[in-house]
Amino acid sequence: MPTRDETSPAHEARKPTDADRFVGQRLRQGRRELGLTQEGLAALLGVTFQQIQKYEAGHSRLSAGRLLEIAQALARPISWFYEPFEIAGNTDAGRGHSLQAHDLKRDARRLVEEIGDVESLQAAVRVLEALALRPR
Repeated sequence: MPTRDETSPAHEARKPTDADRFVGQRLRQGRRELGLTQEGLAALLGVTFQQIQKYEAGHSRLSAGRLLEIAQALARPISWFYEPFEIAGNTDAGRGHSLQAHDLKRDARRLVEEIGDVESLQAAVRVLEALALRPR
Protein backbone atom coordinates (compact mmCIF):
# COMPACT_ATOMS: atom_id res chain seq x y z
CA MET A 1 0.00 0.00 0.00
CA PRO A 2 1.44 3.40 -0.94
CA THR A 3 2.45 5.70 1.88
CA ARG A 4 0.93 9.13 2.21
CA ASP A 5 3.07 11.73 0.53
CA GLU A 6 2.97 14.98 2.48
CA THR A 7 3.74 16.96 -0.68
CA SER A 8 0.97 15.38 -2.75
CA PRO A 9 -1.35 17.70 -4.71
CA ALA A 10 -4.22 16.79 -2.37
CA HIS A 11 -2.15 17.77 0.67
CA GLU A 12 -1.04 20.99 -1.01
CA ALA A 13 -4.67 21.89 -1.80
CA ARG A 14 -5.50 21.77 1.92
CA LYS A 15 -2.65 24.03 2.99
CA PRO A 16 -3.73 27.54 3.97
CA THR A 17 -3.09 30.19 1.36
CA ASP A 18 -2.29 33.90 1.50
CA ALA A 19 -6.04 34.48 1.24
CA ASP A 20 -6.64 32.26 4.30
CA ARG A 21 -4.07 34.23 6.29
CA PHE A 22 -5.55 37.54 5.11
CA VAL A 23 -9.07 36.48 6.16
CA GLY A 24 -7.63 35.37 9.51
CA GLN A 25 -6.10 38.81 10.02
CA ARG A 26 -9.42 40.45 9.22
CA LEU A 27 -11.16 38.12 11.67
CA ARG A 28 -8.73 39.19 14.40
CA GLN A 29 -9.23 42.86 13.51
CA GLY A 30 -13.02 42.60 13.58
CA ARG A 31 -13.02 40.68 16.87
CA ARG A 32 -10.75 43.25 18.53
CA GLU A 33 -12.79 46.17 17.20
CA LEU A 34 -15.81 44.71 19.00
CA GLY A 35 -13.78 44.16 22.16
CA LEU A 36 -14.29 40.39 22.00
CA THR A 37 -11.74 37.97 23.33
CA GLN A 38 -10.93 34.78 21.45
CA GLU A 39 -12.81 32.95 24.20
CA GLY A 40 -15.83 35.21 23.77
CA LEU A 41 -16.00 34.71 20.01
CA ALA A 42 -15.43 30.98 20.44
CA ALA A 43 -18.39 30.80 22.82
CA LEU A 44 -20.61 32.64 20.31
CA LEU A 45 -19.61 30.19 17.56
CA GLY A 46 -19.58 27.02 19.64
CA VAL A 47 -15.90 26.26 19.00
CA THR A 48 -12.79 26.32 21.18
CA PHE A 49 -10.67 29.44 21.57
CA GLN A 50 -7.82 27.36 20.14
CA GLN A 51 -9.80 27.04 16.90
CA ILE A 52 -10.21 30.83 16.80
CA GLN A 53 -6.44 31.12 17.25
CA LYS A 54 -5.91 28.78 14.29
CA TYR A 55 -8.33 30.78 12.12
CA GLU A 56 -6.69 34.08 13.03
CA ALA A 57 -3.19 32.76 12.40
CA GLY A 58 -4.26 31.32 9.06
CA HIS A 59 -3.38 27.77 10.15
CA SER A 60 -6.95 26.50 9.65
CA ARG A 61 -9.06 27.26 6.60
CA LEU A 62 -12.54 28.68 7.09
CA SER A 63 -15.45 26.97 5.38
CA ALA A 64 -18.06 29.16 3.70
CA GLY A 65 -20.56 28.28 6.42
CA ARG A 66 -18.15 29.11 9.25
CA LEU A 67 -17.21 32.42 7.60
CA LEU A 68 -20.90 33.31 7.42
CA GLU A 69 -21.30 32.56 11.15
CA ILE A 70 -18.26 34.69 11.96
CA ALA A 71 -19.48 37.54 9.76
CA GLN A 72 -22.82 37.49 11.58
CA ALA A 73 -21.14 37.35 15.00
CA LEU A 74 -18.94 40.33 14.11
CA ALA A 75 -21.78 42.20 12.31
CA ARG A 76 -19.75 42.43 9.11
CA PRO A 77 -20.61 41.61 5.50
CA ILE A 78 -18.62 38.66 4.15
CA SER A 79 -16.97 40.95 1.58
CA TRP A 80 -15.33 42.84 4.47
CA PHE A 81 -13.12 39.82 5.15
CA TYR A 82 -11.62 40.09 1.66
CA GLU A 83 -11.21 43.86 1.39
CA PRO A 84 -8.73 45.05 0.17
CA PHE A 85 -7.30 41.61 -0.75
CA GLU A 86 -5.86 41.76 -4.26
CA ILE A 87 -6.05 38.84 -6.65
CA ALA A 88 -2.77 38.91 -8.53
CA GLY A 89 -3.38 39.09 -12.28
CA ASN A 90 -5.40 35.89 -12.65
CA THR A 91 -7.94 37.36 -15.01
CA ASP A 92 -6.92 35.15 -17.94
CA ALA A 93 -8.41 31.74 -18.65
CA GLY A 94 -4.99 30.12 -18.23
CA ARG A 95 -5.48 29.71 -14.49
CA GLY A 96 -8.74 27.84 -15.02
CA HIS A 97 -7.13 25.57 -17.60
CA SER A 98 -4.23 24.92 -15.25
CA LEU A 99 -6.60 23.89 -12.45
CA GLN A 100 -8.56 21.69 -14.83
CA ALA A 101 -5.35 20.02 -16.05
CA HIS A 102 -4.28 19.44 -12.44
CA ASP A 103 -7.61 17.74 -11.67
CA LEU A 104 -7.41 15.60 -14.81
CA LYS A 105 -3.86 14.47 -13.99
CA ARG A 106 -5.00 13.50 -10.49
CA ASP A 107 -7.88 11.49 -11.97
CA ALA A 108 -5.52 9.79 -14.45
CA ARG A 109 -3.10 8.80 -11.66
CA ARG A 110 -5.97 7.35 -9.66
CA LEU A 111 -7.26 5.36 -12.63
CA VAL A 112 -3.82 3.99 -13.48
CA GLU A 113 -3.44 2.85 -9.86
CA GLU A 114 -6.72 0.91 -10.20
CA ILE A 115 -5.52 -1.12 -13.20
CA GLY A 116 -4.89 -4.62 -11.90
CA ASP A 117 -3.31 -6.64 -14.72
CA VAL A 118 0.01 -6.09 -16.46
CA GLU A 119 -1.38 -6.20 -20.02
CA SER A 120 -3.94 -3.51 -19.36
CA LEU A 121 -1.34 -1.40 -17.58
CA GLN A 122 1.03 -1.73 -20.55
CA ALA A 123 -1.78 -0.68 -22.90
CA ALA A 124 -2.55 2.35 -20.74
CA VAL A 125 1.12 3.36 -20.73
CA ARG A 126 1.29 3.06 -24.54
CA VAL A 127 -1.80 5.27 -24.91
CA LEU A 128 -0.35 7.87 -22.52
CA GLU A 129 3.01 7.81 -24.32
CA ALA A 130 1.28 8.34 -27.66
CA LEU A 131 -0.65 11.29 -26.25
CA ALA A 132 2.46 12.78 -24.68
CA LEU A 133 4.32 12.64 -28.01
CA ARG A 134 1.43 14.17 -29.95
CA PRO A 135 2.21 17.61 -31.43
CA ARG A 136 0.39 20.43 -29.70
